[in-house]
Amino acid sequence: MDDGAFAARRDSVGTALLVAVLTQGARILDVRFGRIKIDGVDAERVLVSLLNGLHYDVVMLSGISFGGFNLVDIKKLAWDIGKPVIAVIGERPNSKAVRSALRGHFEDWRQRWKVVRAAGALYSCKPLAEEPRLYFEVRGGSPTFAKRAISASSLISRLPEPVRAAGMIAKGLTSSRVTNP
Repeated sequence: MDDGAFAARRDSVGTALLVAVLTQGARILDVRFGRIKIDGVDAERVLVSLLNGLHYDVVMLSGISFGGFNLVDIKKLAWDIGKPVIAVIGERPNSKAVRSALRGHFEDWRQRWKVVRAAGALYSCKPLAEEPRLYFEVRGGSPTFAKRAISASSLISRLPEPVRAAGMIAKGLTSSRVTNP
């Protein structure tokens, strides 16, 4: 899962595209679309609705933050769907900067910070030798399971194929609208 480009808004009433891609190896089996509120609290609900009816072994997300700071509690999500959830991140997150941004922009920053903390420990792996490390958090499965799942689905780049495809589709469908309103 990944989100599309969106224009930052002071009033936080806009929406962002959320894309779910089901893959088997390099094949895309299904693509689903949803809309979430920018900086809202509906990403997890929309994500679950996109997963409804799909048959999958693991959910891979592009981080835990979509549409700005619309956060997915991967611990709760893994429990709710009964499947492992892996959030992959290209760069090591800066927890102090995230907490500061939450404090500065949201009245409910403490609740959002709890979601960030609930993601658990940060791990890393190197799915492709020629590319930089990839960071990840996992719930509902072990770090070893997550490393194997990431490596098995990182076919073209260090990003797992479902996350890579979702990002390309989401950004392809939204980038021109953001830069040329």
